[in-house]
Amino acid sequence: MPFPLPAARCIASVHTHGTGVLVRLCGEIDLATAPDVTAYLDTLSHAGSGELLIDLRQVEFMDGSGVRLLNRARARARGDGRLRLICTDPVTLRLLRHPSLHLWFEILDHLPPPTVPPRTAA
Repeated sequence: MPFPLPAARCIASVHTHGTGVLVRLCGEIDLATAPDVTAYLDTLSHAGSGELLIDLRQVEFMDGSGVRLLNRARARARGDGRLRLICTDPVTLRLLRHPSLHLWFEILDHLPPPTVPPRTAA
C-alpha cells in the first residue's frame, strides 16, 4: 500500500513492506532537502511503523545532513523498531561506514523479502 508522498522532492516512494515501511530516496540529500526528509521520517517513527527500510540506491549525492537524518531515524527506531538501509554506491557506503563517525548502520545491498508477523495459535 503506497503512502501519500510528502513535499520533499527527494522521496521517490513510500510503501508498506511486510510489517514495516519502505522509503525510497533519490537525488541529492543535502542541507536543502534533509529537513523535509527528516520531518517525514519523524512522522513515520511517531506512527510506530516498526521496521523502517530506507533505500538509498537512487541517491546521487549525500552530505553530512543526510548522514545526520539517517542517524536520527536510527535513534528514533531503537525503541520498538528497526532501521535498515539499502545502499550499493561505494562513495555513500564509505561515508556511512567511516570509522570516525561511529554510526554502525545495518546496511543491505538489496531489498530483503518482507517480514511477516508471526502467527498465533488459535
